[in-house]
Amino acid sequence: MKISLIQLPTSHHGAGEKVYPLGLSRLSSLVPAAYTKSALDMNRFPDPWPELKKVIEDQRPDIVAFSLRNIDPLAGHLVSYLSSLKTAAALVRKVLPNSRILVGGPAFSLFGTRLMKAVPELDFGLVGEGEGVFPAIIGSDVHAAAVPGLIWRKEGVIHQNPSGPGIPLDEIPSMDLATFDPADYTKGNAYVAAVGIEGKRGCDLSCGYCVYPCLGGARMRLRSPKKIVDEIEFLHREQGISLFHFTDAVVNRPVDHFEALMEALIRRKLDVGWTGFFREDTLDRRLAELAKAAGLVAIYFSADALTDHGLKLLGKRLTKQDILKAARVTAESHILTMCHFLLNLPGDGDAEVTEAWETLERLLEIHAGPANLGAVIFNHVRLYPGAPLTKRLIRSKELSPDVDLLYPVYHNPPRFSYLLHEMDAHCHCAGVFSRLKPAFRMDLNMENM
Repeated sequence: MKISLIQLPTSHHGAGEKVYPLGLSRLSSLVPAAYTKSALDMNRFPDPWPELKKVIEDQRPDIVAFSLRNIDPLAGHLVSYLSSLKTAAALVRKVLPNSRILVGGPAFSLFGTRLMKAVPELDFGLVGEGEGVFPAIIGSDVHAAAVPGLIWRKEGVIHQNPSGPGIPLDEIPSMDLATFDPADYTKGNAYVAAVGIEGKRGCDLSCGYCVYPCLGGARMRLRSPKKIVDEIEFLHREQGISLFHFTDAVVNRPVDHFEALMEALIRRKLDVGWTGFFREDTLDRRLAELAKAAGLVAIYFSADALTDHGLKLLGKRLTKQDILKAARVTAESHILTMCHFLLNLPGDGDAEVTEAWETLERLLEIHAGPANLGAVIFNHVRLYPGAPLTKRLIRSKELSPDVDLLYPVYHNPPRFSYLLHEMDAHCHCAGVFSRLKPAFRMDLNMENM
């Protein structure tokens, strides 16, 4: 049996920063030793299609397993990676008409049945986690109706099985470092941590736009701090990796698990750094200093709204005071900080725009002294099927239920569509001034907004 594992291209064309294919690497370790295995991450190549053709023609696999990580690049880009899946599946079917074509990954899990209809070459699709069922769909015989989460075809009809339980996090398989070499990623990145570490899966929050609970479950499944630190230590010692990113939706929740993880990292005395997304309301100075001692090099915040209205609308369970308090904590601890905000939200008017500018200015003032604000990233809401905010917009008739959300759709009414660009320019100016040290203060001229 021959199998090829293919990470589909899901990054900006020519992007220099690469991300290690963690999920596919774990699945690769489950392929039986008797199989002949080949692999390709198409994101590593400026023009990946000749690379895919070469793998398919040279190896002639019986099974081709695709992983589709992102459906589009976000950040307001009206680009879909559906073309990647369509082209790759068509190429495999043309060269190897009798091969078995599988697909999974986060993007496929969000749009599984829709993608099976759009790409008729696909034989099987997997919704949700693959570790528990992957061996069953790469065997010589597939009993499709018995595999949890599988989407399959029979006599031209698409069937979808109910998902099974999530895998216990302490039982996830190891990465296949021989097949997917981390050095192919770590040597090229200048800013982004190339290798991810899983501390948990699932999220018990219910942010209005977010699909994490759909992908990983609505409750957190925790991995033991010892297992996490064992993996970090192994990758550092054996692969020379010194910078990691926690893939958790929120790294510092629950607090007791976070504290135990930090203490375990400190005890090992590992010379590594790490980044992750933090929740503002559970971060204080003590935890920030603990995280720094454990190797934290940068915090990512995703408060997502600069106004009380926005925080409530998005179901963030945060206040502006939580956001400002967390900013003061990272400023006082001199931790490099990145903040993410969504603009032009449903219901925003002149008062909300004024409030957003005022909150932003307070954040810039807090970070100005230590100059620790690495970036403020602004976006508009990408609408996903089934998300609470999407349902609300459909109920209020602001969004047609017939819009195909497989393709990138953003909430960005024209009245305040300029706001993202003006705030982005303002933050860029503030950042440059912060580095160069002349005083900087915005004069809020609301008449021009």
